[in-house]
Amino acid sequence: MKVLAFQHYPTEPMGYIEEILKDMGIEYEYVKLYEEECPNVEDIAEFTHLVFMGGPMGVYEEEKYPFLAKEKKIIKQLFEKKPIAGFCLGAQLIASALGERVYPYKKELGWYEVEKVNSDPSTEGLPKKMTVFQWHGDTFDLPKQAILLYRGSEVENQAFRADKALALQFHLEVTEDIVKTWLKDENMDEDEKNKILEDTEKFVDRANELCEILIKNFLQL
Repeated sequence: MKVLAFQHYPTEPMGYIEEILKDMGIEYEYVKLYEEECPNVEDIAEFTHLVFMGGPMGVYEEEKYPFLAKEKKIIKQLFEKKPIAGFCLGAQLIASALGERVYPYKKELGWYEVEKVNSDPSTEGLPKKMTVFQWHGDTFDLPKQAILLYRGSEVENQAFRADKALALQFHLEVTEDIVKTWLKDENMDEDEKNKILEDTEKFVDRANELCEILIKNFLQL
């Protein structure tokens, strides 16, 4: 196995996923799209699994960020053949690549509960309800060929699988340091920031345990 992670922004790496892969002895590499060209499909044949991370841009900003169009092309060509995981922006890229609309919606910043709505091999071992980290203002329509896995009370579509593509609107991969870094860049009331930091101390370890279950499932898709 060999994982390729598409990183859109310096402060949005794989986070805890790196620790999981290291512990499993699985090789991984990054393509850092903020400083290098997005590869073509034929350039990534050696990688068995692809991971698309988050970012502050919208998937509809292709003119400003040309790599988004190339990423969607990769997903469209490979989602039936090669396991692909998308987190936040990555999930929206999967939805867009499969022909669905991605658009500005309610902001979710902080820890929110999501609920499992369908059983699936990709989410086996994950609980009926879990508290996850959210950091987004866009949402997506569910692709026609997809199965909805988790939903939220405010933002319905939180996770889905379509063939070998697994899309999660939320971030199980964050660490406490990543959350602190994101909060520094966010124009937010100090009380709100402190609440998120308190919740992070409470929920992040469990989120990382769930991340490990999810990633091990994903590697077997």
